Amino acid sequence: MSDPSKDTEGTQEAAEQASEHQPGEAEAAEQEAGAAQQEVDNLPDDLETLRSKARELAGQVVELEESVTSYHEQAMRAKAEGENARRRAEKDAENARKYALEGFLKEFLPVKDSLEMALRVEVEEGAESAEKLHKGVEMTLNMLNELLQKYGVAEIEPYEEKFDPNFHQAMTTVETEGEPNRVTAVMQKGYLLNERLVRPAMVEVSVRPNTGEGQSGADDESEGGA
Repeated sequence: MSDPSKDTEGTQEAAEQASEHQPGEAEAAEQEAGAAQQEVDNLPDDLETLRSKARELAGQVVELEESVTSYHEQAMRAKAEGENARRRAEKDAENARKYALEGFLKEFLPVKDSLEMALRVEVEEGAESAEKLHKGVEMTLNMLNELLQKYGVAEIEPYEEKFDPNFHQAMTTVETEGEPNRVTAVMQKGYLLNERLVRPAMVEVSVRPNTGEGQSGADDESEGGA
């Protein structure tokens, strides 16, 4: 027959060994149970107080939901502002790239004008050296035109077009029986850089004969173009 005292000692020893293996779980369970019991103990006994407490908690839930919604809206606005800032930066960088040559182009265009003027000079037949010079200038001008087109430069050559003060500058007027405010001569070409005006075309504009109406209109538009 087994000794009851020895059985009791063995059971206690096993319990102690089990508690040594899982001390954290037991303590955590005890703490949770204690906290739950405390919450139950703190609850009021009467129904009206319970209802008031429930309404208070419901109000806190609504406030929390409103706060979450507000934070979400702020986050979305911040994201949208960041996207807008990124797009503006990309646009500014693109404009800087497209129009970086504008200052250089203004200084360069008179060189092209001089080459074009040189080609207008008539060369007498038999003047072999002059013909070679003329041919060389022509080839150089063609190379310049190709280079300018490559970088988005376009000429404004408005001969016989309607006068446009946004792109033309009227230098003089001429009376004509035809339609007024038309470009009758181009004294100097204008230029665009990626569709932005760099230099307006200097032009002669038609006006009605023997009246001040056409003259005044062209003068007004030329002032706007300047």
